Amino acid sequence: MWSRWGAVAALVAGAVLVGAPLAAHADGPVELNGAYVVDTVGAITGQETQVQTALDDLYDQTSYQLFVVYVSTFDNPSDRLDWASETAKLNNLGENDILLSVALDDRLYSLTTDGNFPLTDDQLSAVDVAIEGKLRDNDWAGAAITGAETLIEQANAPVVTDPTTPDTDGDDSASGGIPILPILGGVVVIGGGVFLFSRIRKRSKDGQVTALPDQMTQKELDTRAGSLLVQLDDSLKTSEQELGFAVAQFGDEATKDFTNVLASAKAKVAEAFTLKQKLDDAQPDSDAEKREWTTRIIQLCEAADAELDSQADAFDDLRQLEKNAPEALTQVQADATAARARITAAAATLEQLQGRYAASAVSPVADNVVQATRLLDFADTASAKAKTAIDAGDASTAAVAVRTAQSSVGQANQLFAAVDTLAGDLAEASTKLDAAIADTTQDVAAARALPADPGLSPAIAAAESALATVTATQGDPLANLARIEQANASLDTVFTGVRDKQQQVARATAQLDASITAARGQITSAAEYISTRRGGIGESARTRVSEADRHLQQAIALSATDPVAALAEAQRATTLASSAFELAQSDVSNYQSFNNDSSYGYQSSQGSADLGGLLGGLIGGMLGSGGGSSRSSYRPSSNYRSGSRSGSFGGSSRSSSRSVGRSSGGRRSRGGRF
Repeated sequence: MWSRWGAVAALVAGAVLVGAPLAAHADGPVELNGAYVVDTVGAITGQETQVQTALDDLYDQTSYQLFVVYVSTFDNPSDRLDWASETAKLNNLGENDILLSVALDDRLYSLTTDGNFPLTDDQLSAVDVAIEGKLRDNDWAGAAITGAETLIEQANAPVVTDPTTPDTDGDDSASGGIPILPILGGVVVIGGGVFLFSRIRKRSKDGQVTALPDQMTQKELDTRAGSLLVQLDDSLKTSEQELGFAVAQFGDEATKDFTNVLASAKAKVAEAFTLKQKLDDAQPDSDAEKREWTTRIIQLCEAADAELDSQADAFDDLRQLEKNAPEALTQVQADATAARARITAAAATLEQLQGRYAASAVSPVADNVVQATRLLDFADTASAKAKTAIDAGDASTAAVAVRTAQSSVGQANQLFAAVDTLAGDLAEASTKLDAAIADTTQDVAAARALPADPGLSPAIAAAESALATVTATQGDPLANLARIEQANASLDTVFTGVRDKQQQVARATAQLDASITAARGQITSAAEYISTRRGGIGESARTRVSEADRHLQQAIALSATDPVAALAEAQRATTLASSAFELAQSDVSNYQSFNNDSSYGYQSSQGSADLGGLLGGLIGGMLGSGGGSSRSSYRPSSNYRSGSRSGSFGGSSRSSSRSVGRSSGGRRSRGGRF
């Protein structure tokens, strides 16, 4: 998708060349200027999207990049091989790049690769045959599309290698270290007009490394890291430009979260470049160090990429709201009315919880109804501002105001839902607490029956203390269930090496369900508390609740196959979640309130402190509303460059059974007359 400003650039550039002549003429070597397709003769007019999609698919599936040039005749030099070689050299194409050059009037073509291109000669010959077939039929777009598809097929085809040939993939000297490769954007010159393509990498949703590092050779790691380093460095530069446009359009307040994310991404990429310098310096590095540092570079770059992706969705939403602000305003006003209808029921549920359980058990949601009501009031204020902006024809201000109202209503609904969730968790914990107490009591008795052990007495004392505390404090079943499970964990050390594996597994299985329930409840409470007060909560609490959830998911995954390990994961999750909640409460209590919010004219008897903590950054609030992960319109279309390779286009030559010749630069190209 084009960015807003990339589309404008496309129109301007197109206007500049709209009068260019279409007559046939001799063409010298072409400077791509960031393009993947250059068409000076209108060969693929009307089929630009299909060609671009095929080139994108090729890169996504193989990391190979196909560049295509359509001209009338080859000139200066007139030899097709030298012409293609000069074009490759002029554009610094690298070992993973392929150049398809087609001269329509000459009916000549050339398929040029670097000597180190990964496919074999036979595989490249198959690509050559497929392309020539389309050219003979005058299917110019089909030649590029079929070429890309055949490259994918050949890359995925099994290759039979000579078992006597040594494998040098793992040899760092063969890989030459991490290649730093310039990235080419997407400008297509077609029939005298200019079309700008934003060649945005279709990244995976989870943002993880394509292949597990331990399954990749050092050369593969080097290639992956080099591509990501340049891609992210370029993305950061275009992101800074995009941020400037966004600030001018939506203001500092609406873009402050992205400013922070951009700084975080910059820091990660800077660390990655530092590691890259360590790999490149004269100091010898061990194989283990090379692998560790290269893997870390990949992780840092992909983490930075994911951060930038997340914020792009927020800008996409804002830009979409500019187009349909009146309809979106009507919807958010209806949503606010529906949310207000939940106030009475949520207040009644909260009152029941406060009457049945201790204050500590209800504290995560104690002020949820009050805060939700204030958020809905704030949504009304934002909606009124949006209506004024719409009437005045100010689409940007209206979009920000509508998005603020949407975020406020969304968080109010989260606060209401948290009350119901806690009610369910407390009820479930209550039903399981008695069984957990009985199980722990039995374990204490079993521990006392064991032979004397240095760790036996402290473990028994800790478990008995937990039982006494739970008996004395009946009103907080979630906390008591967690306390009992922790007491069981301390007794595990006593049974280690004493009970056989079967008994240990049986005991873990008996405890596991309650332990997972306790962990889930603690995580939910902490996560809801953080989510609805995120503006005032720092990274430590967020990190711990995220890690707690990871341990919980691991516990669930292991529960059927390894109850002992699953129990340890669940108990670790409980500990982390409890710590996260304590840190979050501390952060909120220390949060420095900001002055009354002049942007929307909202004031309360307590100022705007709670709203600051509840709403957080505007863009941050957007991320909870849905989205995907591609950066789409976030990047300026004409500047964004994705994943291309670079380097000199030399190296050893390949031969082919088809028409193959040597250029003056020592390169070899397939092709001929069609």
